[in-house]
Amino acid sequence: MEKILDIKDLRVSFHTYAGEVQAVRGVSFHLNKAETLAVVGESGCGKTVTSKSIMKLLPEPPAEIKEGSVINFNGKDVTKMSERELRDLRGSDISMIFQDPMTSLNPTMTVGRQISESLQIHRGMGKQEAFKEAVKMLDLVNIPNAEKRAGEYPHEFSGGMRQRAMIAIALACNPKILIADEPTTALDVTIQAQIMDLIKDLQEKLGTGVILVTHDLGVVADVAHRIQVMYAGQIIERGTKDEIFYEGKHPYTWALLKSVPRLHTGNKAELYSLRGTPPDLLKPPVGCPFAARCECCMQICKEQMPPITKLSDTHEVSCWLQHPLAPKVEGPIKAGGVE
Repeated sequence: MEKILDIKDLRVSFHTYAGEVQAVRGVSFHLNKAETLAVVGESGCGKTVTSKSIMKLLPEPPAEIKEGSVINFNGKDVTKMSERELRDLRGSDISMIFQDPMTSLNPTMTVGRQISESLQIHRGMGKQEAFKEAVKMLDLVNIPNAEKRAGEYPHEFSGGMRQRAMIAIALACNPKILIADEPTTALDVTIQAQIMDLIKDLQEKLGTGVILVTHDLGVVADVAHRIQVMYAGQIIERGTKDEIFYEGKHPYTWALLKSVPRLHTGNKAELYSLRGTPPDLLKPPVGCPFAARCECCMQICKEQMPPITKLSDTHEVSCWLQHPLAPKVEGPIKAGGVE
């Protein structure tokens, strides 16, 4: 498969009044053409910081890319690009759908003009030609009455339609990479499904590589080809969708799977929740970052970072339970899914 993004040993810190927060700690992964890679984990694990680093969108200062490289499909390292090169890259080659469309869209400009602006800058279109293309894009993302809607402002759109407008802006210049940061967070369940189906359909039509950033494993179940689980600024498990859902090996992956509501859950049944809080990244733990919350924690987990164990060509996990001398612990996953 054609590799269009290759991230190696990415380390990002934030310099605060309290000290250096090590938000991303040695993250490495790649993205293939026309593939959907899901990055999952709870709030504060470093998902969004990693995704914004790909476009070098973090404010410097307080943010600083300490180490690592982000090599795009042109063989260029994004972390070493000039501001002018980055302006050409953003929106045309790599686009991003942000978490909250209401704060990402300009309230003083019509939606059609916001899409047109990207086309004029990156594709050199005239004003009228860009507006016609903007209407086509709104039609492509299933917004009814596209020509009329193009002349309206973001506050006149519903939450789901604003998110569709954001997708239209992101895909206007046919980017090779689309980063979707929690694209369904503020939407109800039926609209969530529509948005995910839309991203999937457009990806198949345009051949775009998608990085889907989310805390919800339920959202990625139907669209992701590969999943990587992040915790405390590190990737602790990665694999294909089936490997993570049916053969997950890390206790944190098990906790994420158990927290997804099930159809057979009774209306008074208590939903699973993971106790405790993530570690303070001002002073990251020397051992496994999940040790303090892990039900399978051993003494070595607190003292040494577990090595990466390769379980297959696509499946890797960083956990001491994979050591030959560790006790055999069965996860909550059965052939039909989580118990």
